Amino acid sequence: MNNAKKQMLNCIIMADLIKLVVWREKMNIVKLNSKFEYTLNLMVSLMLAAAPKYIQMGYCKFNLGYFLTVLWVFMALTVISWGLRSKLLNNSINKDAFFDSNKWIKNIFNSKYSVLYITLIIFSCWLPVIISLYPGTLINDTWGQLGEFINFSKGGVIHKGVLSDHHPFVDTLIMGSIITPFGKLFHNWQLGIFVYVIIQAFFSALSFSLTVKYAHAKLMLKNIFLVFMVAFYALCPVFPASVQTVSKDALFSWIYVIFIILYIEAIRTKCQCFNNIKYDIWMIVVASLSILTKKVGLYVILFSLLALIFLIPKNRIKSFGVLIVTLFISVGLSGMIKSNLKVVPGGKQEMFSLPFQQTARYYKYYKNEVTKKEYRTLNEVVDMKNIDKRYNPTLADPVKGYNDRGSTQQYINYLKVWFAEGIKHPRVYFDAGVAMLSGWFSFSEYNPLMEMSWHSQLNPSLIPSTVPDRRGFFKYSSDTTQQFFNDLYSNPLFTIFLLCILCNINPSVCHLNVM
Repeated sequence: MNNAKKQMLNCIIMADLIKLVVWREKMNIVKLNSKFEYTLNLMVSLMLAAAPKYIQMGYCKFNLGYFLTVLWVFMALTVISWGLRSKLLNNSINKDAFFDSNKWIKNIFNSKYSVLYITLIIFSCWLPVIISLYPGTLINDTWGQLGEFINFSKGGVIHKGVLSDHHPFVDTLIMGSIITPFGKLFHNWQLGIFVYVIIQAFFSALSFSLTVKYAHAKLMLKNIFLVFMVAFYALCPVFPASVQTVSKDALFSWIYVIFIILYIEAIRTKCQCFNNIKYDIWMIVVASLSILTKKVGLYVILFSLLALIFLIPKNRIKSFGVLIVTLFISVGLSGMIKSNLKVVPGGKQEMFSLPFQQTARYYKYYKNEVTKKEYRTLNEVVDMKNIDKRYNPTLADPVKGYNDRGSTQQYINYLKVWFAEGIKHPRVYFDAGVAMLSGWFSFSEYNPLMEMSWHSQLNPSLIPSTVPDRRGFFKYSSDTTQQFFNDLYSNPLFTIFLLCILCNINPSVCHLNVM
């Protein structure tokens, strides 16, 4: 899987932690459905058993050994899940007197500055990792985006036709406007990167703090759950490693967390919150930013709000109005701005990562069955030359490329061939899809999050080629941190811990104030 996607998942896991409610109408006690738990554990077990094979070899044999592994993992997850619920959650309710009576804890959660206090606690715990990885880690794409911004703003004048929407141009403007001045005015690019990382880390901590505040003020969760949430946000090493990266995924993630809070509030109140103009404004702003900072955000927001419109009839008109205004801002106004600035459109190939991977895998194993006519049709939209050698089961970029090769009609013709080949050998398409997902179930391969050796999109004529280099103390500290993470994520106990958190994000019993 693309490592940027893996980083985004790590942050999105945080957002899912606030899904502490499985909402049920006219009930103020919510219990985790055991069937749902078993189904989730089974699905995770199937992927956990297959993911290492796809990452290491590009395929997995679904034989007896595989299913025995699935059975073992499923039993382990189920036992651990039961233990966490019965011991940690249920028993802790009776032992919550300490957390309810402790003045320090009560003052933090009940204070009108609680969001700020919790933000500072989380941010402070992240700071050692962030400093050790000074100035932060730019992924390869971000170097290209900074280059675009430099040309866009060269000489203090806006140059049209320079920005590209291959990556969201809003991300390019945000990152460039913060980082570039330090490089141009103070000749210290690393300081600019670090300032951006600090800002991003603070807002990420703030978004997590808002989940705690929401759980306290709206869901009425006991202090012990709130303490656990804060501790996990602050101490889980996934998060400081993620927030110190400069990428569109890290920027989108904390915005998405806030959207989830607003979305759950809509579910909790059966959309009555749409009667509050302040809520509507926040939802429009956050939903629009989610769309503008991540291409996939459009689909996430669109389907999420449509689900509210169709599944919760009350206030349907107002929720529909919020959706329309959001689309007008994020698609309509954004489109006019892109047109005015002559932003180069992103290629259609960005939406075809999975089909292209399936085509590449099909050609690798069944090239003799591909006719000359099919080959020409495929080659119109994806470079077929040596595609079987370029194919990487977990990374789409070598096959997908960075340029749009075909017209709309040629893509339609491609889909016809793609569908016909999939009918012939569906297992190939299945394997290609699972291979792309396998990284989501692996906590290894964390190296790209912390080092910048891959910076082919850095233009030395715009940004000094030495900027990605960490030197002196920070070379030592970054290497030490990298080694720590390598050792940590190769430790099966830590992996099991993260998986248990992922599979038990919903407490079995939560006291709610359902309207």
